[in-house]
Amino acid sequence: MSDLVITAATVITVDGDRRTIADGAIAVAGDTITAVGRAEDVVAQHPETPRLHYPHGVALPGLVDAHSHAGHSLIRTMADDLDAWMKACEAVYLHGADPLFWRTDARLTALERLLAGTTTSLSMLGGAGDTIRVDDPAHGSAHLEGAADVGVRSVMAIGPGSPPFPKVTSGPAGRIESSFDDQMDVVRSLIGRYRNDPKSMVALTYPTLDLDDLGQPVHTDLMQGAATVRELSDAEDLLIVQDGHRGDTVDASRRVGLLTGRSLFSHAVDLTPRHIASLAASGAAVAHNPSAIYSQFGRCPVPELIEAGVTVGLGSDATAPDRSADMFRHMFQLTRYHRADRRDPAMFPPGTTLELATIGSANALGLGDRIGSLETGKLADIVIVDAAKPHLTPLTHPVHQLVYFATGADVDTVIVGGEVLMRNREVTTVDPVEVMAAARAVQTSALSTVGIEAPPEREGMWGAVRYPDGPGLDL
Repeated sequence: MSDLVITAATVITVDGDRRTIADGAIAVAGDTITAVGRAEDVVAQHPETPRLHYPHGVALPGLVDAHSHAGHSLIRTMADDLDAWMKACEAVYLHGADPLFWRTDARLTALERLLAGTTTSLSMLGGAGDTIRVDDPAHGSAHLEGAADVGVRSVMAIGPGSPPFPKVTSGPAGRIESSFDDQMDVVRSLIGRYRNDPKSMVALTYPTLDLDDLGQPVHTDLMQGAATVRELSDAEDLLIVQDGHRGDTVDASRRVGLLTGRSLFSHAVDLTPRHIASLAASGAAVAHNPSAIYSQFGRCPVPELIEAGVTVGLGSDATAPDRSADMFRHMFQLTRYHRADRRDPAMFPPGTTLELATIGSANALGLGDRIGSLETGKLADIVIVDAAKPHLTPLTHPVHQLVYFATGADVDTVIVGGEVLMRNREVTTVDPVEVMAAARAVQTSALSTVGIEAPPEREGMWGAVRYPDGPGLDL
């Protein structure tokens, strides 16, 4: 017997046949989908099962965010002064953030994701490289538990920094110095703690290197650190995430043994055909973030990657300094990014775009056998979009209309693992007012700890076509 039947005006499965079913239904038993098909057939097979009915609803797989960063939701008020924002990230993540900070940020971000239909996401525990908070497992546990409070799935990427060591952070007792081995002990502790958790998962990360790094005096330490991370990935079958790939960094990762079938490279801009071929041969995946600042400094060749057979997922790159967790916005941005680049409005049909935000991202995270499509035997991660809205009426081409016209605010119901986390836009797991109040208080405390205030309005914000002080990011 199934525990729940969902009927909707349209079911977009993103299954192997890419079925879109008018007057469709999904049956759920426990945390698993047991049937997907026409409503009259599924309901007839489960006549006594409780039913959620959406006469104007579009059911689709829970959206999957393939790349983001923990902490960013509490730093986004640094506005778009990139220099101030990045300095705030480094100061807060390493010296102003305690476990309460990471839990509060995770709850706020998970709430934003839930309200916009994102049911699974990957987050770096901090920025990247040496801003990953890996001196104490309490930070990582707090992040994962915060997301679990809301009920969404979370993959946390954590790993050591690059030499030289020790790394200096701050905690309640003052200065903390951690060696490479100390950081790896934290990583192993978190892997063990969450190894069998269905919603809270751990991935590995290692700083993204370029070829010049491999010629430095720390070359041997870099190689040994990468080898240790690779060995742990092999032993535990864990994803290795590297943030901010660009051009020859792909070659550097290959040389240190981090270009594998369990690798996920974010951004991946300015790749040559040789880099694309290397990614394809390795089986590595790419997380494309079309709304990210990095994507303005270089082009991610997503069409060429997909045509070469590389798995590509869609990421938000988190909620700061100028983005949101709304994957509908990022799908729309994806289409404009590549159409403008190619000067070709035929690029990225809506079905392919939706694939990247669902099964593509799921595959990039190594979870495609469990999530990313509505199929019998997969986990029941289901989103219902309310199409009874002026901008979605009349609903004649559901996939087209969701990708081009829908936003996260159109999401009515979210189900994760068979559990209804939101219905009629009412969240069942946490009190949104309390989550937001806690976020305001914790952000104030964290910024105060490191002596940072939100910057004033940036000079040149009005009346100019470009800020006079430039991008503030040396890439």
